[in-house]
Amino acid sequence: ASKAGSVAHFEAEILTENILRYMKGEPLKEEFDGHANCFIETGNGKALLIDFNYTHEPVEGSFPFPGVGPLRLLKESRMNHMGKLAFRWIYWNMLLKGTHIPFVSATMQEAGKYFD
Repeated sequence: ASKAGSVAHFEAEILTENILRYMKGEPLKEEFDGHANCFIETGNGKALLIDFNYTHEPVEGSFPFPGVGPLRLLKESRMNHMGKLAFRWIYWNMLLKGTHIPFVSATMQEAGKYFD
């Protein structure tokens, strides 16, 4: 299991939804798939971004918009480093307040990723 903070966040989203559904007597919606994404600093103002789950190891692709990005998965880039820096603000000003990040799903999306 990953120790990335994104795992706790994504799992909590699904857990919260399922608790609310249970309280309303509705069937539980989905199961956590182990989705994780993580920036990895590589130095010189560059970073990698990985995105994976229990069934898929990290693969190349684009994130968060399929085919557009602007972040590239498994590719060292300055844009990924900038994404990591921007994520600090998102973490402190959105995630801790419980605000959902648009275009980022608690379950791993396959669109925009290159699987063998």
